[in-house]
Amino acid sequence: MGQTPERRGDNYFFHLFNGIADAVFLSERLDEGKPGGYVEVNDVACALLGYRREELLDLSPVELNRIASTEPDNFATVLNEIEAHGKALFKTELKHRDGYWIPVEISSQVFELDGRTVYFSVARDITLRERYESAIKTLVRSTVGLTGQECLEEIVRNLCQWLHVEGAAIALLQGDRLQIKADHYEGSQREEPQAFPCHDSPFADVIRGAVKIYQEHAGANFRTPVFGRLNHAAGFIACPMTGHQGQTLGVIYAFSSQPLPPVPHVEELMSVIASRAAAECERMHYVRELSRNEEMLRTLFNSTAEAIVGIDMLGKVVFCNPTAGKILGYPQENDLIGQCFWQLVSPSLGGVPLGIDHAECPFISFIAEQGIVSNEDSFFTHRDGRQIPVEYWGHPMRRDNQLVGGVVTFIDVSRRKTLEKQLQHSQRMEAIGTLTGGIAHDFNNILTVISGYVGLLQSQYGDHPKLVAKIRKIAEAAERGSKLTHGLLAYSRKKSEPSTPVDLNRLVLNVQDLFGRMIGESIQKRLTLCAEELVALADPSQLEQVLVNLATNARDAMPSGGTLTMKTEKTVIDRAFCRMHGYGEPGEYALITVADTGVGIPREIQQKIFDPFFTTKDTGKGTGLGLAMAWGIVKQHRGYIRVESSPGEGSRLKIYLPLTSQAPVAEINALTGELPGGDETILLVEDDPLVRESTHSILAAVGYHVMTSDCAESALKIIARQDADLRLVLSDVVMPGMKGPEFYQEIRKTTSVPVVFMSGYTFDSLREQGLVREGAILLNKPIQPLVLLTKIRRLLDAPAA
Repeated sequence: MGQTPERRGDNYFFHLFNGIADAVFLSERLDEGKPGGYVEVNDVACALLGYRREELLDLSPVELNRIASTEPDNFATVLNEIEAHGKALFKTELKHRDGYWIPVEISSQVFELDGRTVYFSVARDITLRERYESAIKTLVRSTVGLTGQECLEEIVRNLCQWLHVEGAAIALLQGDRLQIKADHYEGSQREEPQAFPCHDSPFADVIRGAVKIYQEHAGANFRTPVFGRLNHAAGFIACPMTGHQGQTLGVIYAFSSQPLPPVPHVEELMSVIASRAAAECERMHYVRELSRNEEMLRTLFNSTAEAIVGIDMLGKVVFCNPTAGKILGYPQENDLIGQCFWQLVSPSLGGVPLGIDHAECPFISFIAEQGIVSNEDSFFTHRDGRQIPVEYWGHPMRRDNQLVGGVVTFIDVSRRKTLEKQLQHSQRMEAIGTLTGGIAHDFNNILTVISGYVGLLQSQYGDHPKLVAKIRKIAEAAERGSKLTHGLLAYSRKKSEPSTPVDLNRLVLNVQDLFGRMIGESIQKRLTLCAEELVALADPSQLEQVLVNLATNARDAMPSGGTLTMKTEKTVIDRAFCRMHGYGEPGEYALITVADTGVGIPREIQQKIFDPFFTTKDTGKGTGLGLAMAWGIVKQHRGYIRVESSPGEGSRLKIYLPLTSQAPVAEINALTGELPGGDETILLVEDDPLVRESTHSILAAVGYHVMTSDCAESALKIIARQDADLRLVLSDVVMPGMKGPEFYQEIRKTTSVPVVFMSGYTFDSLREQGLVREGAILLNKPIQPLVLLTKIRRLLDAPAA
């Protein structure tokens, strides 16, 4: 028999009621607002609590609802909310028939049913959600207090337990690859690769922000062997790790050989875990960067050549670098920590402003008032009490815009001060050298005239013994003047660089006989020669003069007698020597030491002893040129001369001369014999009338036909007229108008006649002008008549002439 329309509607709603996925409870609402017994339940409610429908309808929420049965105050709050708002949503637990409690979330409201008021409650089983939320809480709690690698490894271990999977890992993005940072695999040793590519895999989508989940058959998406176990995985889930600026740091993923079970809210929960992992990875990155920066700053702080000291508001040292302790003489930085820096170094601030309390630290006072303090010419006190020249700066040290101290930076400028003194000394010597070079040039012209006439008189009056004796006195005076000008030129370094290989041991032996007559019997002489041959490029006569000058000074320093020692040895100048003394060129050197046991030289005048005309001797007992000439000669030989002395302990003057591999040459005997002459035509070009007249007399006296000119321009005209008869040109170098080099070039345009240049200046200047490269013959004034005439005769007799 068919159903009525009303019955069919009841069946429809009955099936709908039972088809709801959540448990539905209808309970009577009593007059006082409390729930009474259940009036209807659906099949899901029966299945959830394990009762048959008839059994469940005999019960009430007070018997099954934990809040209603054990927390009456909280239950009253829920009922009040329903009364006020018509509905309420709350969490509680329902008691199963077997006695255990099931976590549920209930949505309850009041409505009318068949003329009576009932509570309509829908309960959702949240067992799984509670379990996973509990797992997340456990994960968070388990990583509290953990940092670094330990934290990341705990995250992946808990991830495996939460998802019930075999493996999980955290991988950081590096370029187009993922580098595993932490991983966990249950049951066996890890076999996963340390890095793998992002492309051609689900990881490409993950790093672009997507969460990838494969419940099963995940391995089909990892086709290349580089992915290890992922090639055979059934379940897979991966979530991007995002940094605080929105950038993708990497991925966190899990996998299993079994299908991945469904997990409520898994994406949201994975995002929570990924955020925790990302935060720790960023923290580790910042810690590494901070550590690297701190290490770099510490390295810079400890290795800088500048001393750095931090002081507090009381002026006490709170930190310093090793250089500060080294400059001030403290082995350890801790020796300075806590000490009052101002009292420790006692600096000269200079110009301390009025009103500053000197009981306070002047550094802090200056910084507080002016913001900075600096001094380029100050002194700090070393630990041993000596004064160190320093340059220092002071800057404020602030914290939260409050002045908390200062940073004092300083450098030891002792070497700079030494170099400044050496530079000043060198400039002074150079200026004096320029002056002496000019004087020597003019004096050489005068001596050329004297020597020329002396030579003529000796040749013309050789049969007058008394007259010849007086002429010789004039020659001796001229020779002394010549040695003086050579010394001045050597001091000013205006002479050309020596190029003759000289055996220094033999040279010292040659001059030792002079010492006996010079130093007297009250002074003992000691000589120690090196066993090796010491050969240097030198002018023997100049070096002999140096040794004689040093011996003379040693004698004067021992008026009551003593010991004069001369020693030769081989030594090496290295870069340490150059740095220590501020000069020098590394290499092998011959060292000649002249030592005495005399009164010594005070430190304050040791830098002055090589100055021209500086002397400590009484008036009339010294010119002050001996050591100046020695200094100039040694410098001309590319060498160095140093003095070591203390009052009362004698002096040691050390001469360093660079060694050469060339063999020494045999000594050349001086030219002797009568003045050679001839009848050839010679053109004499000289702007000084006295030199021109004396030289003309010498040439004419031995038979030469001499034409004269006072400048190069007129001489060229003479050459043009006398080209056929002219045999030789004898010319000065520095003349008004056209100078020697240009004159030489003009001569070579018309004739190949030999040209001999004479000059009171040096060979250096002539070489710089190109004459040496052209092969011109150069004679240095003053020129002895025999030397001049011999040179001319040899040129005229040579086949090329």
